[in-house]
Amino acid sequence: MLTKRLSFNLLVFYSVILFTGCSLDGHRSIVVLPTNQISDECTVMENGWTIPTTTLADGGVGLDGFLAMESPRFVPVAEDEIIQDFELVVIIKAGNEIKIYPHRQLDRHEIVNDFIDGIPVAITLCPLTGTAVAFERELDGSVTTFGVSGLLYNSNMILYDRNSTTFWSQMTTQAIFGPLSCSNLTYFPALEMSWKGAKEWFPDAVVLVGDDIDVRTYESIPLSSFIQADSRPRWPYLPVDTRLAYHQRVHTIIDSVKTTVYTIDQFDDKLDLIVDNTNLLITDPTIDFMISYEATSANLQLAPDLSEGVVMVDTDGNKYNLFGEVVSGEIGKRLEPTFSYMGYWFAFAAMFPDPVIFENGQD
Repeated sequence: MLTKRLSFNLLVFYSVILFTGCSLDGHRSIVVLPTNQISDECTVMENGWTIPTTTLADGGVGLDGFLAMESPRFVPVAEDEIIQDFELVVIIKAGNEIKIYPHRQLDRHEIVNDFIDGIPVAITLCPLTGTAVAFERELDGSVTTFGVSGLLYNSNMILYDRNSTTFWSQMTTQAIFGPLSCSNLTYFPALEMSWKGAKEWFPDAVVLVGDDIDVRTYESIPLSSFIQADSRPRWPYLPVDTRLAYHQRVHTIIDSVKTTVYTIDQFDDKLDLIVDNTNLLITDPTIDFMISYEATSANLQLAPDLSEGVVMVDTDGNKYNLFGEVVSGEIGKRLEPTFSYMGYWFAFAAMFPDPVIFENGQD
């Protein structure tokens, strides 16, 4: 049955009328994007896939069963009246523009195709794995849009781009079927925290409220917001690692050497800064927040005054915001983001086997 459904999905997929986007005509992103640190090992097998299909599944919704947003609509943070303080949101900054994407809307669409300061970006959320990952939408010199394929790999969403008819793994950012197989999307750094925290840190930002084309209301909180940490995943995944609860939310840094997992509940309920070898973490469990950057030679510490968005200072007197940008001092300097994001433990352990679980206070 799975084989028949996959064949049907692929037949429908390749019959979709595709379109190309406009070029950027010399537009330069001012965001410093990290190099994807996932291993370069990738082989296209005889069946066309680059992944073992043991845990490939049909999610049952079909191609574009969740309609990606194409014309997102925003309002100032102060004007939103439905998001509750505990709900999670994704925050992205490019240039002087900050946009907030609530899980409430992302849960129902899974993909938002947007522009931030003129940069084409796809903001994606897989409710099954709890992973929110953003990418640039420029591929092979042209801008594309992404849609939901309806297929899952290790319970994680598989998206497709409409220019090249390629399937992509959201968590690995890698092309796993199609013309661009073994290529990687350009990861775009994002913050994730509760709505309470977003309002406090970014009161002048705008927040996603809907789509001009797909008109609907978002009055109910997504069921994924209430998932129990010890509940078992519904869809197949391998391997199974039970060192942590299946749906425990963790922050994970992935590189070609190792995968390191950080659990937010091991840190004190306050804003804090932790250095783990070459990684720098900023945590605040009170707003369900954790972000990481590559550590620099200049020692960083929490700023004594958190006004005007400043969160860190270094030994050279530079002041940094949560995005790792210098806002006072050497303007233009910023911390290098790690390839990392939040999500459920079971998914990271399946997609990146043998992760190291960090323990606060360890050497």
